[in-house]
Amino acid sequence: MKNNRCRRQQGAALLVFLLVALTMAGSFGLAALNKALSNSTVTTDYQVLQQAKEALVGYALAYGDTHANNLPGYLPCPDSNGDGDAELSCGNVNETALGFLPWRSLGLAPLRDSSGSCLWYAVSGAYKASPQGNLSTDAGAQLLLFDAALTSLNGLNNSEAGIAIIFAPGRAVLAQTRSVTAAAATQCGSNVSSQGIRQAQNYLESWMGVNNAAGSYSGSLSGVPITPVPSLGFSAFISAPVQDTFNDVVVLMRPSDFQTVYHRMQQWVGERVRQCLLAYQGSNGGKLPWPAILDPLAAPSYNDNDQAKRFGRIPANLTNTAAAGLSASWPFDPQQPASQCFAWSWWPNFSESAFYGIDLSVAPTGVSAAPVLSVDAAATSGAVLIAGRRLGLQARSISADKGLIGNYLETGNLVDAGLALIPPGDEAFISVDNSGASFNDYVCTLSACP
Repeated sequence: MKNNRCRRQQGAALLVFLLVALTMAGSFGLAALNKALSNSTVTTDYQVLQQAKEALVGYALAYGDTHANNLPGYLPCPDSNGDGDAELSCGNVNETALGFLPWRSLGLAPLRDSSGSCLWYAVSGAYKASPQGNLSTDAGAQLLLFDAALTSLNGLNNSEAGIAIIFAPGRAVLAQTRSVTAAAATQCGSNVSSQGIRQAQNYLESWMGVNNAAGSYSGSLSGVPITPVPSLGFSAFISAPVQDTFNDVVVLMRPSDFQTVYHRMQQWVGERVRQCLLAYQGSNGGKLPWPAILDPLAAPSYNDNDQAKRFGRIPANLTNTAAAGLSASWPFDPQQPASQCFAWSWWPNFSESAFYGIDLSVAPTGVSAAPVLSVDAAATSGAVLIAGRRLGLQARSISADKGLIGNYLETGNLVDAGLALIPPGDEAFISVDNSGASFNDYVCTLSACP
């Protein structure tokens, strides 16, 4: 009997062990399945976010074509009511803005994440289309992104802060409610501003004190104070693993993602400058004004020089050119006849980064001769150079920085060993550097911009 009892006890223990093992295996299997499903969801969301990001870059590239006489590079305002259309204006000049992604304005069907939620979107102030701010190839971005441990993802000195950020908000969690009445409903939101479906806090969550619904954090991060959207300063957002209380998936659009747009901006500005120089020549016997030379000991001057120097910035004051018998003012823009050249509203954002060099033959006191100045080894009477976004150690903050051509143009275009004087400097410029060095200058001749 004793042996039978022992065998029954051993059998019962084995059964309990098997049940526990099966339960644990089921738990591990369920956890693995949940993890796989979560990873699949996040992958799907990233694909949708990438589609939105590419559409935003395309919008910025085409902005100058779709909006006559406007600089390329602008991004749409967010959509406040979820109908897919960007708002005509969003906040004050240079302020960040947050709302639904304006899918219709981007030429897309309504983009939704894996939960069926429409995407959200924030944009830096200088880059938003209305009201237009201080957009240039050097324009700062204001959207800072951090990982789950509050480690900065924004590059050295926040140089890779976000121009825009796109959110896949996921399903509602915690106390989020996305209520909407049928009569007020739009494709993604509501025409009634007070309804839950229009509130960012019903889509975006907080982690480690960073609130994605407002871009807020109490204090400073990445060395700067954080202020919530709409803001003239920096706002903070966070990317953390998807879990029960946090399921935002985010993609940042950085300046490095905007390089093709910056290049398009340089092309657009270069062509406007070229056309204006040609228009001046047309009414001044083929001559061009003296440039405004660089001076590392003073803030940028926009006065034409009186020392027969033939390279510098575009001058606003043509006093010395007029003394040589030429016009004292720039002509009207051939592409925008109602506007005088270099009086455009956007020009102050580029005047510091636009340069030109002229051959002696087209200088105010020059005589007709074969050009010595060249671009890519081809002789030309003049060259227009539009600097790109800062590279490497280039600095453009103080007067001493602004007076050094090496803080704007790259090695192949540093005339006179970086002193930017013609003469006596090298009069050969390049539009492409095949040496492998970093290079983002945009160069036109007076004949054409490539």
